[in-house]
Amino acid sequence: MHKYQWLENRLELLIQNQIQNGKDKLPSEQELCERYQISRQTVRTALNSLEEKGMIRKKRGSGSYITGKMAGSYGNEIGIFVADEQDYLYPGTIANIQKILSENGFLGTVFPTANHVGQERKILQGLVRQPLRGLIVEGCKSALPNPNLDLYRKLLKSGCPIVFLHNHYPAFPHCPFIKDNNFSGSAMLVRYLASQGHKAIAGIFKSDDLQGIERYQGFMETLRELEMVISDSRVCWYDSYRLEQLLLKKNSRFIEEMVQETLSSCTAVICHNDLFAYHLIHVLLRMGYSLPQDMAVASFDNTYLSSFDDFSITTLSHQLPHEAGIRAAEAILKKLRGLPVPSQELPWRLIQGKSSAQPVH
Repeated sequence: MHKYQWLENRLELLIQNQIQNGKDKLPSEQELCERYQISRQTVRTALNSLEEKGMIRKKRGSGSYITGKMAGSYGNEIGIFVADEQDYLYPGTIANIQKILSENGFLGTVFPTANHVGQERKILQGLVRQPLRGLIVEGCKSALPNPNLDLYRKLLKSGCPIVFLHNHYPAFPHCPFIKDNNFSGSAMLVRYLASQGHKAIAGIFKSDDLQGIERYQGFMETLRELEMVISDSRVCWYDSYRLEQLLLKKNSRFIEEMVQETLSSCTAVICHNDLFAYHLIHVLLRMGYSLPQDMAVASFDNTYLSSFDDFSITTLSHQLPHEAGIRAAEAILKKLRGLPVPSQELPWRLIQGKSSAQPVH
């Protein structure tokens, strides 16, 4: 075995040690020469070989930095758990994640869960047998207790880091999450609608996802701060089953009941997201409402679903399109290098709706 190969093996062990200790930089060439009593040329040859394998990245004048990759392409795969890979926000979010991972030598593989804990468990059982380098996970029904925590624990124990996307499981406080600042988003929408003269504002939220709970909290607390009416009768809830019935079977009867029982006494409504707002608006139009004159609709996400033929709804956007995907990819790459990764709540900005007619209050 050549000296540089011996040193290369030692440096691979050192890289793992550095990652475990939260250090993403190798000692300088001079320090390596002194530590291993070996020539600078041998050190450079070993470092060049590690760079060719993708395990380090050399920066001129700065040193050698750990990438988190393993030698070769095998084993540099990141799992991406999302509810749906083909609809709504997901294609853009997934594309951002995969682009950043690819630029850094990693493969991002999508595992759709359909927001079903049973499907999540099947995926996890396979990954426990063959763990990936890391996971980006949008939790299933994140407002409810999750029965799959045992498998997540096994993956974490095997050295597979996890970054949560859009929500998180409270059982894993040491796993960072990247999600929306849901509380402040609802507060922003309530304050905007109140500034437009609305005094009777309803809210529709998803009951089995953490986003819905946090958006409800921001909604209710902001009404209280503005000394507006706080009433359970102005809040509607739907769950994943109702959403599936709506999307797969076009069953909107429950939305019609919301309109009849709750929205008839209100002039504005804040929806859980653009997807629900889109379907609500079609129900309102079918029931004879003139929009936005009879009902101001506001929501989250600023997607293509927020614009209609002659008006657009007020919605919330992030600084960058599908920003959560970008931040989640950056976070898992840092975790693989052993760096500390704080959780992030992404701020919103308001996108005011536009119409050819002004609402009447």
